[in-house]
Amino acid sequence: MIRTFLGASKVPVRAQLRPFFRLFSHNPATRNEWFGDLTKKTTPELPKSEENSDEVVSNPAPKDDTQLQEYYMKQAREQQIRSDKYISPLKRRLFDLNVAQNGFFKNNTVVTDPDTSKSYKVSLTEQEIEILEPSIYLQSYRIKSSMKKATVVNRFVRGFTVKHAIAQLHFNPKKMATELEKFLKTGLEQAHKLGYNEDGLYIHALWTGSDGEWRKRLDAKGRGRTGIIEHPYIHLKAVLKTDQTTKRRQWEQAQAQRAAKPRMFLNNEPLNFKVRGHYKW
Repeated sequence: MIRTFLGASKVPVRAQLRPFFRLFSHNPATRNEWFGDLTKKTTPELPKSEENSDEVVSNPAPKDDTQLQEYYMKQAREQQIRSDKYISPLKRRLFDLNVAQNGFFKNNTVVTDPDTSKSYKVSLTEQEIEILEPSIYLQSYRIKSSMKKATVVNRFVRGFTVKHAIAQLHFNPKKMATELEKFLKTGLEQAHKLGYNEDGLYIHALWTGSDGEWRKRLDAKGRGRTGIIEHPYIHLKAVLKTDQTTKRRQWEQAQAQRAAKPRMFLNNEPLNFKVRGHYKW
């Protein structure tokens, strides 16, 4: 019995397939295209409209797109809290006539409309007066500080005129004083744009609050213990009002003092005992 062993061929695979590659390399159809000359080389052309064939289509930036900006403005007006939703046009007109007549708003006074020659007694609530009087609402950016530090500086200038507060904060050594000074200067810029009297502008309300998302990090301690340190971030908010509000409040205070009864330091009551002209002891 003869046993034979067929070992692997010593000829490399690349040499065995060389005739096959040579056959395809000399064929131009197989060298360039998969389907050979069955397809024709064509360059795709963009479709052109007959009307605007010569015009170039461009994509403007969002700030230059007038239709997009009008759409954004329409959405913002719908979402904005406007005074028209709470005050009727007649009340607004009578308020303006009262201010034009007196220099500021006097509540519970008679005003004559020149167009209709009718007289009205204007009586508005505190909320309606606050809506109708000119005011500026300010909100700051994210500030790296704490509410405790900001409150100390806020109490220092609360109730001041804006220019007087800026002058006081300019020489205050606290870090929050610099932030509050920049914050109030933006209010002066807005007052200039709105046409308000900058000298009569005062701080009606000023407060601070947490801005959220405080950054945390590990606080290494002794004996392998650790804690967590929080880095607080806050914001500032303010309401600025004009001298119209100042004059109205002074007038209301004078009216209240004039209408007040005289102060009696002793009880004005009848004596419930006999009055004698001599002492009893």
